[in-house]
Amino acid sequence: MKPRELAKYLARGRVEVFEPAPLPAATRQAVVIPVLNESSRIGATLASLQAAAPVATAVILVVNHPPDAPESWRRDNAGLLSRLRRGEESGALELRWLDAGELADGVGEARKLGFDSFLAALGAERAAFAVLYSLDADSPVEPAYFRCLEAAFAAHPDWGGVTVGIRHQRGATPELERAIRRYEAYLERYARKLREIGSPYGYQAIGSGFAVRARDYLRCGGMRRRRAGEDFYFLQALAKCAPIGQVEEVLVHPAARLSERVPFGTGPALAGLLAGGELPEFPDARFAQLGELLGQLSELDDPALPERLAPELRAFLKEQNFASVWARIRRQTRPEDYPAAFHRWFDALKTQQFLRQR
Repeated sequence: MKPRELAKYLARGRVEVFEPAPLPAATRQAVVIPVLNESSRIGATLASLQAAAPVATAVILVVNHPPDAPESWRRDNAGLLSRLRRGEESGALELRWLDAGELADGVGEARKLGFDSFLAALGAERAAFAVLYSLDADSPVEPAYFRCLEAAFAAHPDWGGVTVGIRHQRGATPELERAIRRYEAYLERYARKLREIGSPYGYQAIGSGFAVRARDYLRCGGMRRRRAGEDFYFLQALAKCAPIGQVEEVLVHPAARLSERVPFGTGPALAGLLAGGELPEFPDARFAQLGELLGQLSELDDPALPERLAPELRAFLKEQNFASVWARIRRQTRPEDYPAAFHRWFDALKTQQFLRQR
């Protein structure tokens, strides 16, 4: 990582200095955890990290609230910051925190502030070899968390990121327990089906369930500043720069809870299920239709290819103006790079849009 590249990236955003002290010189990786009204939950997560964390690992809390946060959320955050400053939460962890105050763009902005501030503290030379772990305040990890992720990165030098197995904590009621297991199965099926047809987007986009090499974090433009879906859009950008691998072993246990903090995601999905709603349908036939196309990407120049595609897929590509888009891509791309260029265009969002269409 070149100093100029890091400086140029950091100049576009915001960085802060960690409390209560600079990072040790030996620090080589960090877990970044946004915290909002979660003082009662963060203790279990920090304890799990203390049992798992190797040396030279920083744990960074980004304590924040939205501009319209109720007073109870603000009091909870202030109480946690007071405890942190009195040294009541750190244990043996290399714990640091940011009093981020109001963040209009929510959890995405909090994650970005934590990651970017860590890179700024490391500097380009150390950041070139650093790993960033994304976690949530209500998500304790297994003792093997770091060991499994470090082994995955070591075995696959080309991977830019890794997602991990997730199993939510038990729901507080039988109804919530059934809902969270339905939601987990839904996410697992979606990712598995995409991997089976050869999509590079066959992973679970969960904010508490991935890690990324700092070099590739920088290459894809860093964390997205969004109130929700920051994990989805960040991992989509990362997958366009480097492969994302999967560790199927369950390593993280988020809370199964409803949430008013984000407009979509796990909390709102659970609320919908409890209210009698259903999850969006992804028919097997749609996966098969997309798989037929992904198996023929080397033939994208064949004028007869559209006729071999399912009518639904032909119609979708037409809606997306694929013919003119592809003509432009062809002028800028070598034939052997056509598959990668197609996947950058037909990304995770387009994949989801096609699979969901009626």
